[in-house]
Amino acid sequence: MSTSNIFGINVDAKTFGIIEIIIATLIWGSLGVMIRNIDMDPFSIVAYRSLIALPVMMLLFVKNRERLNKNYKLLILSSVAIAMAWSAHFFAFKLTTIANTVVLLYTGPIYVAILSPLLLKEVREKKTNICLILSIAGMFLMYNQGLGDELNDRGLMLGAISGILFAFVIISTKKLSKDYSSITIVTMQLFFSVIILSPALFVEQQELISNLPLLLVLGLVHTAVAEFLYIDGLIRVSTQRASTISYIEPASAIIYAIILLNEVPKGLEVVGISLIAAANIILNVNRDSKNDFSRNKKHKCYQRKKQ
Repeated sequence: MSTSNIFGINVDAKTFGIIEIIIATLIWGSLGVMIRNIDMDPFSIVAYRSLIALPVMMLLFVKNRERLNKNYKLLILSSVAIAMAWSAHFFAFKLTTIANTVVLLYTGPIYVAILSPLLLKEVREKKTNICLILSIAGMFLMYNQGLGDELNDRGLMLGAISGILFAFVIISTKKLSKDYSSITIVTMQLFFSVIILSPALFVEQQELISNLPLLLVLGLVHTAVAEFLYIDGLIRVSTQRASTISYIEPASAIIYAIILLNEVPKGLEVVGISLIAAANIILNVNRDSKNDFSRNKKHKCYQRKKQ
C-alpha cells in the first residue's frame, strides 16, 4: 500500500485522499463570504475566477498529454452549463443568505438521481422519490420564510437554477469521464467558461484593481488548488465516499456565515435546510457499504471458481 508523508507522519493513500477532499470542501465552504466581499458583477467574478485558475490547470493538462478527439460537443455544453451554474450561484450569494444558496446548490445530486436512469442507464433507487419530496418541501419552506422580499425570492430562484444546472454538469462530466481524465475536463470547462464570459472581463475594469487580491485568492485557492486537491483525492477515494465528505462544504459555509457575517438561519429556513440535508444523506447512505459488499461478493465468487 502506497503512503504519503504529511508533517513527518506517514498516512496511507486512502487517508491522504480523504484529507485532500476535506481541505477542498473547507476552502469551497468560504466561497460565499468571498463573493460577498468582491464588489463586482457575478458574471465578471466567474470570468476572472476562470481566467486566473486556467493557467494552473493548463500546466496540469499539458503534463497529462491527453488528446481532445472525442465527445467535444458535450464538453462545450458542459462548459456552458458550468459557467451559467456558477453565475447563478454567485448571484444567489449576493441576493439571499449563504445558507440558502449552498443548500439549494446541493439539490443537484437529487436531480442527478432522478435523471440518471434516463441519461446514464443507471438503476433508480426507491428512496429517490422520498429524497425528491423532501427537497421540494425544503425549498417550499425556504421560499416561504422570505416571502415578499423580492431580492431574496430572486436569490432563491437562482439558487434552485444553479442546482439544476449543476445536475447537468454532474451527468455530463460522468459521461465525459469515460473519454477524458478529470484534469482535462476541468481545464476545458475553465477554458470555455472564459470564452463564453469574455465580454464580462471588460465590463467592470475600474473595479478590477480594488478587487484583484480577492479575485486572485478566488482563482488560485478556491478554484485551482481546491480543484486539484479534490481531483487528486478522487483518485484515492471512491466517488460515493467523496460525495459524502463533500457535505462538509454546506456545513462549513453556514458556520463561516454565522461567525464572519452574523448571518444565522431562522424559522422555516432551518426546517427547509434540514429537509434538503436529510434528502442528501438518505440518497448517499449505505452506498459505500453496498459497493464494498458487491466487490467482496465478486471476489468470493472468483475465489470459488479458482478452487
